[in-house]
Amino acid sequence: MAAFPSKRSDRLIFVAIAGLAVLVRIVASRLIPDQSHLLIDVIDYRESATALFKFGYMVNWYQMPLYPLLIGLAGPGAGQLAADILLSVVLTWSVGSLTFEIFADRSAAFLAAIAAACYPPLIFISVVGLSEPLFIALVFLAFLNWYRGSFTFAAVFSVLAILTRPVFDLFAPCLVLLFAIVVHRQSLRQASFRLLTYVLIYCAIMTPWWISNYHAYGQFVRLTAGGGTALYAGNNPLNRTGGGNLYEDYDLKGFVHLQDRVERDRALTRAAVEFIVDNPGRFLELAWLKFVRIWRPWPVNAGYSSFGVLVATAGSFLPVLILGVVGIFLKRRMVRRLSPIYLFALGYTAVHMVVVGTIRYRLPLEPFLIIFAAVAVSEIWGILVRPQRREPVTH
Repeated sequence: MAAFPSKRSDRLIFVAIAGLAVLVRIVASRLIPDQSHLLIDVIDYRESATALFKFGYMVNWYQMPLYPLLIGLAGPGAGQLAADILLSVVLTWSVGSLTFEIFADRSAAFLAAIAAACYPPLIFISVVGLSEPLFIALVFLAFLNWYRGSFTFAAVFSVLAILTRPVFDLFAPCLVLLFAIVVHRQSLRQASFRLLTYVLIYCAIMTPWWISNYHAYGQFVRLTAGGGTALYAGNNPLNRTGGGNLYEDYDLKGFVHLQDRVERDRALTRAAVEFIVDNPGRFLELAWLKFVRIWRPWPVNAGYSSFGVLVATAGSFLPVLILGVVGIFLKRRMVRRLSPIYLFALGYTAVHMVVVGTIRYRLPLEPFLIIFAAVAVSEIWGILVRPQRREPVTH
């Protein structure tokens, strides 16, 4: 299958879509005020960037290093914004290309790209200074290359995604096998080779991070020393909402005596597991609350409770959700080819039902919904405008 867009006219159309994506994000960056008072990660990422270039390692033990590294290279402020907008353009292209790669539907591919360029949540997240533009772009580049059978490039993008957000570490090896065996129908021997290639690339790219962690903690830490905190935040006696706000949904008073960050992380993990084992009913109740928080049409955060925000979020998400479900139904016979997307969507949701749930964490799944929504519109439009075949007239 030819890459999308392949024709000169198609490339010109996509350039126009990319220009639209840049334009609306520049306008949004001027209209949306600084969000650091509502999204504390904005400040944390910039402080991590400063520390990373000053000390050579991360001082924030919850974060992976790639987005702070990007901020440090581009510079906070205008440089960071330009990088995030560029990543949004990459995502727009990836969404269109992935749509065409899976469904070979040119109209759906352009519809998906236009939707990704103009989708309000993606516009918002690309101008506030969070890691989502980088993470989502890398995930979609990985999926695009997996569907094209380019497992080496997919492995590179996957590991870079892990270096942005560690949650993808859980899915990448499974996706390698699923794409190899189920989508591309390769033998177990070929699939094993694909997995080995991924492991080698994983080790090569992750090694500098492991060395940095060793200098920071004095021992091997594969991802971060914050996984236990995330698990405990969502599973402790104080949590009543499924959220992860410090002093509201959890506190660390019982762990402040542990100065070693890795030991504290392990202690928090043990405490969370004990809570889950001792309170299975409460765990399921919190999991449901987290699911609702992830998939509700509007944010939980009181800072985003204005009528305008509710209309913008619900008014953009609900049509995409409804049309996305229609698209999934229409393509129900393509379960084998679509199984990696389904696995990631279900697994990603399940992980956040265990740790912490918030509307922000569903954002990496929304471009997939956009793809299915575009396919639904293309299919429905094709049915409506397709000329009725006339019965031949016989004399």
